[in-house]
Amino acid sequence: MTSGPIGQHARPKIYLLCVVASSAGRNAYFVLSAWIAVDVSHGTSAVAVLLALGSAAELLTSNIGGTLVDRFDRRMLCIGCDAFRLLLMLATTFGFLFADPLTVLYVSWTIFAIVDRTYSTSLQAMIPSIVCTENLGSFNSSAQIGMQAGNLMAAAVTGLMLTAAGRDLTSLLPSAFFVLSLLALLAMRSMQQLSSSAHRPVSNGVRRSDLLPTTFALGSLKTSAAIYALIYAMGMLVSVLGSGFVIHELEGTPLQFGYLEAGWALGSVAGCAVFLLGSRFWRRQSVLAHLVLAGILLLGFWFYRSFLLALIQMTILGLSYNVARVLIEVRVQAAVPIDALGRVRSQIHTVCVAIGLLAYSIIGGFGNAVLPSEIFGLFGAVMIAAALYVCFRINRGGSVESRIV
Repeated sequence: MTSGPIGQHARPKIYLLCVVASSAGRNAYFVLSAWIAVDVSHGTSAVAVLLALGSAAELLTSNIGGTLVDRFDRRMLCIGCDAFRLLLMLATTFGFLFADPLTVLYVSWTIFAIVDRTYSTSLQAMIPSIVCTENLGSFNSSAQIGMQAGNLMAAAVTGLMLTAAGRDLTSLLPSAFFVLSLLALLAMRSMQQLSSSAHRPVSNGVRRSDLLPTTFALGSLKTSAAIYALIYAMGMLVSVLGSGFVIHELEGTPLQFGYLEAGWALGSVAGCAVFLLGSRFWRRQSVLAHLVLAGILLLGFWFYRSFLLALIQMTILGLSYNVARVLIEVRVQAAVPIDALGRVRSQIHTVCVAIGLLAYSIIGGFGNAVLPSEIFGLFGAVMIAAALYVCFRINRGGSVESRIV
């Protein structure tokens, strides 16, 4: 068994390898699924159905996954999820050969969303047992950078695989990434635990009341959950409406849309990297300030339309988006007992997915009647109003937690 000092230095690196490999596998499967859905259905509606099925599955089962994370050994749960994802990819490959590809995708993606959400919750809940509290900010930012690196790697390699091997065999690519993640987790399991604070499984099993989406009270973290959900929905709106904004309002080209996406990605990486400057920097950051900043930038899309300005806005939005997310992740990991992290993270994610589904419904209901910039502007106003409401609560003697700094 690995000695203590070696294990202490190796486990964070192995954890980051798990993050990169898992993110690459997840994004490779998404790129593959989106491409096949559009190719088979000759339209984008199939992608919307795919995303809606995955979101609905996460909404209904997220708290179940969080309960499992708190009741059982988290490393073993991640290993089980990786093994299941690997088997699912192999089954999907055979399904493409013998059944309707779109039907196979719908079933496979729905199951994948449930298992992948459980894996992600379990992996995030392991962080406090890997690093000490004062390093939570920098380590979470490193994990986010690793996630972005995995996404970029998967996007590039999946495109090459689709061109070279076709859709029937490309689903083997996510399998390779999940095998790498599985091997890293097995290596991590062979090491000693970092400290006595590491998570230990609870032996009293799973209660039926734990499985309902709304039974676990967030308590003092309700404000954090609401703000996290607004930040999450903002990122979703940018992803869904970005292409429409470029085509219909900027009358731009695919290249310009690519530049905007690159600006968001660059800002996201920068937003993670700032936490590497040290705890003094990130402890001075306020989620409310980033909520207001994002709202103002979204309003800017409504009032003035220019490609250069949009590029600057997207870059700053990407930065603010990831800074706010990491700040809330650090707060949750520092404030919540380690044996309750799974349920708290799953409950916050349930709120995010619910707001995301509501936003999908609103966008689908309005169709082309409302311009993307108008939706950006309205949501920006909602974000600013939410920040002002929290500030009003503070001034009226609200809880210190409302500050979320």
